[in-house]
This record gives sequence, structure tokens and C-alpha cells, in this order.
Amino acid sequence: MLPKKYPVSLMVVSTAINAALYAAIGVISAPIPTVFGVRFWPPVFIPAVFSILFGPWCGGLGAAIGIFFSDVFYGHGNALLSLLVGVPSNFIGFFLIGWLTYRNPGRVARYLLLLISLVVPVLIGTAYFVLQYFQSGGAFTTVQYVYVAVIGVVILVILGFGLLRNKWVDFEIAGSIGLGVGSFIIGLGLVAYSSFFTLPKNLGLGTSALPLEFMYGATAFTFFTEIPFLLFLTPPIVSACRAAFPSLLRPVSSNRSN
Repeated sequence: MLPKKYPVSLMVVSTAINAALYAAIGVISAPIPTVFGVRFWPPVFIPAVFSILFGPWCGGLGAAIGIFFSDVFYGHGNALLSLLVGVPSNFIGFFLIGWLTYRNPGRVARYLLLLISLVVPVLIGTAYFVLQYFQSGGAFTTVQYVYVAVIGVVILVILGFGLLRNKWVDFEIAGSIGLGVGSFIIGLGLVAYSSFFTLPKNLGLGTSALPLEFMYGATAFTFFTEIPFLLFLTPPIVSACRAAFPSLLRPVSSNRSN
């Protein structure tokens, strides 16, 4: 069940606050060097919170606007790259999170979404591991072991919420799927952009077109560094907001217990 329709004025203000917080809190990651051209991005939970409280359009549009200002003013500084890669990946990813969280599918569709949410981290991780395995001559790095740990945690969290029939299981499923789609758009988008335009120098990726396999690294880094913040911070923050403002109180799923 979707949140009730709020007044247009409230939706506009909420979207603006979402965008401002997303861009402003991202300042903390500005000094950190990019990996695969992607910044370490803890504020990923902010548009997720707005997607749950005010719906997918607020979450998606706020994320798109916020990441654009972030990219241009204290990120890579290339407006075209942001518009073609950062903006669509954030809008689609967080729109999906808000939209999927409030769907009330049948049993078969629900199990299918659960399966997809579990496959997403495994698929992203496996593609990256296989690539790194052959590129390193059969050696594994510490980063790969960290990714394995994160995969395990994501799977345990989603399955745990499902087995407990917790009200947040639909969000956990949506979070994995939405972030997976957004991360893939970023990975593929960087490769595609480099084939037609020159990447910003401060990304440290050179001026030549990136190979297709670069997509796996960028996708994996984006997903595995952001998913913990998304899954663990969003539910308590949403609950706190609803406790402070009862008018925002809406069931996450009409058939879930507290």
C-alpha cells in the first residue's frame, strides 16, 4: 500500500529537503579518493528514507537532484557525466526502492522478488570475483573477502526479516533490488560514457575508453559499500520520524506484523 497522497506543496518541500540533505551530507565523503571512479557514499540511506515516508517520486527525484549538485560542486565537476550516469542511476534506484516497498504482490510474486533480492548481491559479487581471479592469476584480495562477508550479511538480513515476518522485509528486498539496478547503471554508464566522451581527470581513470570488464568493478564497489548503510540505517530513521510525526505513520506493508 502506497503512502497517502500528500499536498503538492509538501511533496515539493520534501523533495527539496531530500536533495539538500543528500548533497550536503555527502560532503563527508568528498576528501576520500574514488575507487573505480565511484565515491564512497554513506548518505545513500537519505533518499531511501524519503522514498518510504513520501513515496517513490520524492525519493527518486530528490536523489537525482541531490547527486547532480554533489557531482558538480564537490565531486568530479562534470555536469554531463552526472546527467547521463549519476542522475538516472539515483532516480531509478530510489524510485524502485519506494515503489517495490509498497507493492502488495501475491505469494508467487513475493517469493520471486525475495529470490531476486538474494541473487542480486551474489551475481554482482560473482562477476567481480571471476574477473579479479583471472586478472590476478588465481589470487584473492582482502577486498574480495570483505565483499563475501557483505554478501553473507545481506542474505542473512533479508532471510532473517522474512522468517520473522517483520514489517521491514519488503523494504530490505526492495533495497537490494533498487541499489543493484542503480549500481549496474553506474558501472555500465561509466564505460559507455568513456566510449564517447573524455572522463574527468580527477576520477583517475585516464582519457581512453574503459574496457567493458571495468563495469563489474564499479558496480560491485558501489553496491557493496552502500548496501550496509541502506539496509541498517533506513528502518530506524523512518521509525524515528514516524514516532516524532504521527501523521507520517503508514504501514510498510499491509500484511506484515510489527
